[in-house]
Amino acid sequence: MHKFITLLFFVAFNFSVSAQIINDQAPYVLTIAELKNWTENGATADPLLIATEPLAERFINTDTQFNPNLPNDMGIAYLPDGMNNFANYGEEQSQFNLYNFTNWSYIDKLVWFGGTASQTVQLPSAPWTNAAHKNGVKVFGNVFFAPNVFGGSTATMLDFLEQDGNGDFVVIPIMVNMMQYYNFDGWFINEETSTNGSTAQLMYEFLRDLTTAVEALDKEVMWYDAMLLSGSVGWQNRLNAGNSVFVQNDEDGNSGNGFEQRVSSNIFINFFWSNSAFPSSSRDRANTIGRSAFEVFTGVDVWPGRNQAPFQTGGNNWMGLLHENATTPYTSLGLFAPNCIYNNSLYSNFNNDPSDYVDFYSEERHMFAGADRNPGLEDATGFKGYANWIPAASTITAIPFETNFNTGHGLKKFTDGVETSATPWHNMNDQDILPNWQFAFSENNTVSASWDFDDAYNGGSSLKIEGTLNVGENNDLLLYKTKLLLTADSKIDIVFNYSQIDNTRLRILLTFADNPTETVQYWINPGAAPGWFGRSIILQEHAGRELATIGLRFASAETINNYKINIGNFKVHDGIGLGVEDNILANNAVVVTYPSGKPDLINLHIDRNHLSGVLDYELYSIDGKLVTRNKIGSSKTTYALQTGSFSKGIYLLTIKNSGSFSKTVRVRVK
Repeated sequence: MHKFITLLFFVAFNFSVSAQIINDQAPYVLTIAELKNWTENGATADPLLIATEPLAERFINTDTQFNPNLPNDMGIAYLPDGMNNFANYGEEQSQFNLYNFTNWSYIDKLVWFGGTASQTVQLPSAPWTNAAHKNGVKVFGNVFFAPNVFGGSTATMLDFLEQDGNGDFVVIPIMVNMMQYYNFDGWFINEETSTNGSTAQLMYEFLRDLTTAVEALDKEVMWYDAMLLSGSVGWQNRLNAGNSVFVQNDEDGNSGNGFEQRVSSNIFINFFWSNSAFPSSSRDRANTIGRSAFEVFTGVDVWPGRNQAPFQTGGNNWMGLLHENATTPYTSLGLFAPNCIYNNSLYSNFNNDPSDYVDFYSEERHMFAGADRNPGLEDATGFKGYANWIPAASTITAIPFETNFNTGHGLKKFTDGVETSATPWHNMNDQDILPNWQFAFSENNTVSASWDFDDAYNGGSSLKIEGTLNVGENNDLLLYKTKLLLTADSKIDIVFNYSQIDNTRLRILLTFADNPTETVQYWINPGAAPGWFGRSIILQEHAGRELATIGLRFASAETINNYKINIGNFKVHDGIGLGVEDNILANNAVVVTYPSGKPDLINLHIDRNHLSGVLDYELYSIDGKLVTRNKIGSSKTTYALQTGSFSKGIYLLTIKNSGSFSKTVRVRVK
């Protein structure tokens, strides 16, 4: 059954979209027959599934970790349960409260988990793959063979495992081609059907041959701990002699050359374990067969009430059991059903209630940053968060780097600080690289950070910092881990919105790889009036140095109890700066007023100190149709826009000069 979601016809310049979530059929979900007949130009293929972002290279800098003793060994495989129901779309959706994710810095693999007895192949959507790739996270398609009680059968397996006259599996070249065509990074093979020994042997040979073909392209195959070589399903819950044959096998029976046959890239271990003996024995078995213990992903089912205790009450225990000591993990970690924060009311009701986004994002930070929602400080009580055991990775290695703190969905849309749409939307293609640390303050219980969906600079969200600034205290917020080589032309821009004129001070904090303990700070002058302002910091004095972190410092010469500031944009670049002296962005250069008693008139007040020359304006209806255009003379400081011939409603007014100035505002015709 299709779930159709109609997107409103969006504004600005004749741009229109239509979209839908397809959770149970091609091109995202394929039967075995459809898989066998799949071609790039066939009926079940769709270019909308092609991810365009290459897989970014990640780095770890121990000097900028909160705990420099943490190794980068334990990976996280992330398996939200039912991604086909949350995210099978290729274009923008008109629903704000679809599933989202922002803590990419801590996970390594995203598995498109799902399937039924007939819906065998699950393919990842391009928007999610693009977002993952920006952050260096690999994305896996899923092949599912259902338990017998849910319709799985040997006949289904044999249909999938068909071989040609040369004994080659007919689906392998198709799966490889599909993976390459859609630009995802591997396959997760979830075989839970109980079968006979001969069929199990065929599945083993298929897995081996698929791995050979996929790894030749520097991609991966992950096997799930369920079926044994006998054909029976018996979850081992650790790597042992029963399931390690599906990872590395002594296929030729010659003990002299050990376990010579590579069968899969890694394995997801089932989650029926409750002490450290199983993770420890997994490490031992991996060593025995000559594989890394971190290619073993010990599973944790985080859905409350099923297997492990919920993360908020039991996470410290099971994360501790996965470690020999505080900094020595036994294996990697596989997280199953972390979508619980989205569609389990214990955490949030965001899947049903768009207004519940605060709880949804708070619980995501709870998972990763701990009970205090701060990865920079260890929690004294409550869950410590995955960041306590796993360092944040980053892909920010090249200039320019820019972010609008856009989470990839919104209740509205903004362009250069101007609201251009009041329609809810969701599109992970548009998600920026978000802070590696969410949100690492130097101390708790003073100010906090969150996503603001009511005010943004570009996209649907900005970073909001609010709380109490105590007199004389610094509140530092570390945001990004970077590896950026600066030049003599390098600058860092910041765009912010602070609605008060007072004694608060905002500073940009930078550290450099050659001296990571020294913090370099730059004062940011406040705006001259409420609204979005931009400032540029010239970094010429640091030419040749590697920028390692970017953060902010908040301070005040007096206690401010209701402090609030929005950060709309960061940009590190070698281009022209924003300027440092009252560089007004889409604010006071042109101000719109509505004269009292004159409903057919809109006045445009022009600040000629900041905006000289002839101006051009264009007025568009809300559906993007041009209504009128004209010029404003260079001497005009007030321009009267006559609206008597226009229909009542909301319009978009764009004002430009011959230089770089451009401003779009929403105006109302009464």
